[in-house]
Amino acid sequence: MFQRLQRRSRIVRGLLAVSLLGSVGLAAGLSAPGPKENATAAAASAVAPLNFKLDPVHCMALFRIHHVGAGQFWGMFDDVSGTVVYPEDGSTAPTFDVTVKVESVHTGTEKLNRTIAGPQFFNAKEFESIRFVSTGGKSIGEKTWEMTGDLTMHGVTKPITAMVECTGVAGNPVQKKVGFEATFTVKRSNFGMEWGVKNKALGDDVRMVVGLEGDWVR
Repeated sequence: MFQRLQRRSRIVRGLLAVSLLGSVGLAAGLSAPGPKENATAAAASAVAPLNFKLDPVHCMALFRIHHVGAGQFWGMFDDVSGTVVYPEDGSTAPTFDVTVKVESVHTGTEKLNRTIAGPQFFNAKEFESIRFVSTGGKSIGEKTWEMTGDLTMHGVTKPITAMVECTGVAGNPVQKKVGFEATFTVKRSNFGMEWGVKNKALGDDVRMVVGLEGDWVR
């Protein structure tokens, strides 16, 4: 009789242990995140991109071109506007929509300004602006991107590639600024500006350095 009770007691303890282990395993299974939950958590923890409006006072587009096969001549455009979308942590590539007013060309000489904005070159009366709209970006270093996009100039749109560096994100939770510097080269003859190319009075390759600074739009 006593041995029978001992065996029954052992069976009951075994059943309780199995039940307890099953409950623990079920709880662990319910609490452990699966692949979909991990992906959702990662997406939630990513820094959301911010919208920035370019500040024309602190934006400019410099250009350099070879003059009569001798010196490198520099000029700039003063009126640069547009938008940038970018996360503070630089986890994804920025997106740009930038417009430059041709009439804002500045060389230090008023006569040359009029010539560059005139029909031989940009023809500002017919084509008032130059526009770049990004189509993608690949990280090539810390806060440095190889950006692709469409450049519209002199009424012609061509794809280009620009090297873009985020020069900084500054501010506080109420007010933020972001800065970028872009460099790229275009052939002006590809955009229908062929004056001086054949006789080498003026180079075909134009080196661009564009400085941008934007204010956060909440």
